[in-house]
Amino acid sequence: MSDDRIPPSSDAPVSGDGPDSVEPAAKSRASKPAPARAIQSDEQFVDGSSVKPRHGIRKRTGLRVTLIVVIAIVLIVAGGVAYAWFDLNGRLNHQDVGSILGSDRPSTFTPTTAPSVKYPGDPYAGQAVNILVMGTDSREGANAGVSADDPGGMRSDTTFIAHVSADRTRVNAVSIPRDMYITIPQCTDQNGKIIPEAGSRNEGFNAAFSYGSKAGGGSFATGAACTIRAVEEMSNVRIDAYVVVDFMGFIDVVDSIGGLDVQLLCPIYAKAAGGLDLPAGEVHLDGSTAIQLARARLGTGLGGQSDLERVQRQHLLFNAIVDKVYAMNYVTDFPKLYSLVASVIGALTTDLGTNIAEIAGFGFSLKNLNTSNIVFVTVPVSDAGDHSHVVLRTSAAEPIWEALRTDQYLPGYEPVEPVPPDVNVDNPESETTGAQAEPQNPATSEEPPPPPGAPVVQLPTDC
Repeated sequence: MSDDRIPPSSDAPVSGDGPDSVEPAAKSRASKPAPARAIQSDEQFVDGSSVKPRHGIRKRTGLRVTLIVVIAIVLIVAGGVAYAWFDLNGRLNHQDVGSILGSDRPSTFTPTTAPSVKYPGDPYAGQAVNILVMGTDSREGANAGVSADDPGGMRSDTTFIAHVSADRTRVNAVSIPRDMYITIPQCTDQNGKIIPEAGSRNEGFNAAFSYGSKAGGGSFATGAACTIRAVEEMSNVRIDAYVVVDFMGFIDVVDSIGGLDVQLLCPIYAKAAGGLDLPAGEVHLDGSTAIQLARARLGTGLGGQSDLERVQRQHLLFNAIVDKVYAMNYVTDFPKLYSLVASVIGALTTDLGTNIAEIAGFGFSLKNLNTSNIVFVTVPVSDAGDHSHVVLRTSAAEPIWEALRTDQYLPGYEPVEPVPPDVNVDNPESETTGAQAEPQNPATSEEPPPPPGAPVVQLPTDC
């Protein structure tokens, strides 16, 4: 969703590790138990040293939107509204990429013990699922009205692997920076012909989607397939399904809920993002303004103007959308809910399910998921030396990939045994009664409650 930069030279590094003093993002808080909400770990690694993490930035799971879709589908079926069911099915853009990816891929993990509960309708029942989620900055068709720059291609923007455990109790989400250097894999078009750019070194990660989509004549499917190949080659993690969302899909979702009220800590002006000009304080965003805020990187009120900061603002903006959706009354506000569901379904290009019933079945299997078991991290990277790109720290990333391959907790986020109330944590051998225990002081909590009013969608360092 932004200006894309071409690598300045062909001699920049394509992969590597920084100094040993730099620890992977997932391990930086290994000693702390996971809080009762989803965790967003956005610690980044630049010039061989760790940037101070930005604590307090949380990301509620996008799977909640899937559950909202499921609720709407249930209401539609219960009401016998056959037309609405067929309407939603007709909006689903299912594009299979199995034939494009071929057979030379990582193996599928099979759990040694089958989960005790398998939900009906879930096409992945009994197995862990790795879903590659991609936002694309396509300027094709109606998307050109959002951004007229770079009309000749589309690249993946925000990209992460969402690993859903086989027992449906955990989600590990691993973000991949769009400006990370890679070598373009041996991607093919829909006819099996290898794309001309295959083997090209020192390309940004998001270029895989661009080259793949061009090979497919502008197809999201071939763009997604090339991105899947790039992820599988760097991680040896098999991707089971993908989801792609474009500009107009995001706009439709925001407009379907009546826009969004948010707070800004300081004014924002971004000429490159459609001349975005927003004052400090509470502002109302329609879909078109919200997408420009999500795209904005260069300008005032945008901190260091890095892509990594923009990703964090996108997380905050998405949280605000989810908050408003969950404030809706699913019964009395059914027309608006249906509009939302139709917008979400219409915004996706995916092979997660061949029809609405399969997507609903998968979503229903997540109904008991506890948000404390949803963890977001970013793969550890180092600066590439060109002030534009980063490189993957391969050995630091390996424990993260291994966790996804084997359906395990991410490193540093393993379950922590609770401390019994009669044990003194400073002196475990000493016992004390519950009455003598020191009560927790909310004022000293590491995670203060959010300010009242509309949600803040800016970082403190942006101003």
